[in-house]
Amino acid sequence: MKSIILTLILVCSVTALRGDNLPALSATDAVALAQADLASRGLESTIYIVQVLFKKESLMSGPAHWDVYWSAPFDAQTEGRKEIGLNIAMDGSYKRSVK
Repeated sequence: MKSIILTLILVCSVTALRGDNLPALSATDAVALAQADLASRGLESTIYIVQVLFKKESLMSGPAHWDVYWSAPFDAQTEGRKEIGLNIAMDGSYKRSVK
């Protein structure tokens, strides 16, 4: 019984190590999408990207995605809220991050 448990632990460990594959969308592509979004809104001369984080798939954060953060928060489309960056999915779609 102990050998079966040890074997399962070993298999899970090796599988977990192989599970760290490259993201489907590269950081370069995520930055390009974020920069294009800023440009489309005429913000590229005042707002810039300060941080890009890759979030692996998890129960807490959901599917794998890139979080891109702006240099300064600015008024969001929703009154009283501030946009702080973008949440970019591996398929290239994105949502605005607001506080």
